[in-house]
Amino acid sequence: MEGQISWKALVVWEAAALLAAALLALGIDFLLPSRSLLWYLLLWLDGLALVLAAFLYLPLRYENCRYRTGEDYVEYQCGFIFLARNRIMRRAILYVTVVRSPFSLLFRTRTLVVRSMGGSMVIPFLPIKEAEALLKDITPRCPAVGPRLFPEKGAGHE
Repeated sequence: MEGQISWKALVVWEAAALLAAALLALGIDFLLPSRSLLWYLLLWLDGLALVLAAFLYLPLRYENCRYRTGEDYVEYQCGFIFLARNRIMRRAILYVTVVRSPFSLLFRTRTLVVRSMGGSMVIPFLPIKEAEALLKDITPRCPAVGPRLFPEKGAGHE
């Protein structure tokens, strides 16, 4: 099973970038004397950073955010400049949870949390039906103890 996070993630990220740029512009306007060379320079740099983030970095980051489930693993990768890839072996998964937040109600998305013995993986901004399908697919059929994790003696290495 393969998929990508919802396009609504891009909307949230770009709204956050716009809010951060607006707060930075207000700080520049409040702290520096108006219409000075430094004031103009910092406002232009703030606008340039917003344009680069909104039209280059965030869309490319969104395009690289995807999940993949195989027979032996669950993988999630996200990022553009720094690509982060998380992979959890299915036999080590302890439990899987679908998280709903107030923003999830607004955007009709869910966050999937996969916990294992070595760590956890969070897949944000999944459409509700995809999150439920992944929950059913990934949830372990038996607990992560005993022979599922550790090979039996005599079955190979000792």
